[in-house]
Amino acid sequence: MNKRKPSALKRLWYRLTGRNPYAPKSKGKLTLSDMISNYKSFRKDKRKYNAHQQFLKKQRKDKRNKERKESSDNPLHQLFFSNERTKRVMVNKDGVILYESSIFNSFLHIVNSMSSFLLAYVIVYLFYQLSVLFTASLYEIDSILYYYKLDFNDHSELWGAFNIIIITLSGPMNSLIMGFVFYNYLYFKAKDYPRLQLFFLWTALLFFAHFFAAFIAGIITHKGFGYVPLWLFWSEFAKIFGAVVALASLLVLGHLSAGRFLATSNHMYRIQKQKRGVFFLVQAVLPMVFGVLFLLVLKWPNNYTYDTLILVFSIFIVGSAFFNTNAKLPYQILNRSNKTYLNWMLILVCVLVLYSFRVYLEDGLHFLIKMSISITPAGAEM
Repeated sequence: MNKRKPSALKRLWYRLTGRNPYAPKSKGKLTLSDMISNYKSFRKDKRKYNAHQQFLKKQRKDKRNKERKESSDNPLHQLFFSNERTKRVMVNKDGVILYESSIFNSFLHIVNSMSSFLLAYVIVYLFYQLSVLFTASLYEIDSILYYYKLDFNDHSELWGAFNIIIITLSGPMNSLIMGFVFYNYLYFKAKDYPRLQLFFLWTALLFFAHFFAAFIAGIITHKGFGYVPLWLFWSEFAKIFGAVVALASLLVLGHLSAGRFLATSNHMYRIQKQKRGVFFLVQAVLPMVFGVLFLLVLKWPNNYTYDTLILVFSIFIVGSAFFNTNAKLPYQILNRSNKTYLNWMLILVCVLVLYSFRVYLEDGLHFLIKMSISITPAGAEM
């Protein structure tokens, strides 16, 4: 039969007396000097035990850090220490080269993806601004569209709190709707065309950014989407909370989009689990970073803070996707083995669109939209 465990007070007393708490009671007397000596011995053993536990804890921590650094699932390890630089080719059982990974191929992927990103941005930007100016025209407010902003003429008597909210909200809301259209419909319609699928994915993510990132930029600058909470008289806490929710939405969106980026690969070899860090870098992160820098140069010296912040916060999307190396692999890519080449047609269209965007919107386009509806009986004179 097991003996009952002594109480905490009794265990402390046994430590002082140097006795075994489970041993039979001894009738020997214990002096004060024995108790002090026993307590010192106990404290010495306790310090040794704590030091040993700290040593074991540090060993376990170092082991976990080493395993995490050497893990093939770690995208940073894939970038700097993976066999991407040494294992340069993929061959079949007959020795035929199926895919060759090289710096040149990575450069081609970056250029193709960046061209899709830039073309998608121009489309999203124009749609956003046209949505705002069309809504403004409903209130008989005309506007001028530039490559860097939408400028309204001075019609102070036509502005009111309600139409300010409606006009500034129209762009982000229409962008959110179009984001779902591209993300959940057009993206899947192009499942057999990875390059078109990548373009639709960039367009969808930029549409979403012009809602979530635009809200954050508006809170910071009190421009654009920021007029909505401003004229609704939100408290500072509500504004900050909304900005945090918008930022979290961008991160979640990027995490969920990792698998969709995988589906845009031209070859199965590029998205093997131990190579996904490199894939996300050349397919998403670098094209977006270089694309944002290119747009800032394109709009120079008219880089408005509101639009710049939208682009900057959009990078959080691809940053989140970069670390999701465990994303589910799309079924349609399992047997894909297309060659890597530069998409000259896409690049040519991108250059023409960017040139037209910068040159023809330099002086602005004046939009004055008037709608008149007349209803008369049939056969009556007009």
